[in-house]
Amino acid sequence: MTKRTPERSRSTAWQSIDGEMVLLRVRARELLGLNEVARRIWELADGTRAIEQIAAIVAAEFDVLPEVAEFDTARFVEELIGLDALQLREES
Repeated sequence: MTKRTPERSRSTAWQSIDGEMVLLRVRARELLGLNEVARRIWELADGTRAIEQIAAIVAAEFDVLPEVAEFDTARFVEELIGLDALQLREES
């Protein structure tokens, strides 16, 4: 089984401003605001947890069905990879 572990890209900076998480895509000179769930996924995507582990934490913390959390987490991670905000390590 392949373990897919997201980690933050060096091309993206982030900061919490008045309780809101904001990502700065340095190369694109673009700011992205994250909602509460997206913020938590970003915080957990530190290169130490697989997508499935992140989804399990999200499901527990936000009282969401595990399969819904896994689908939404994977989709958001893929979106951030497409924006070069996250990178994905795959290990077997």
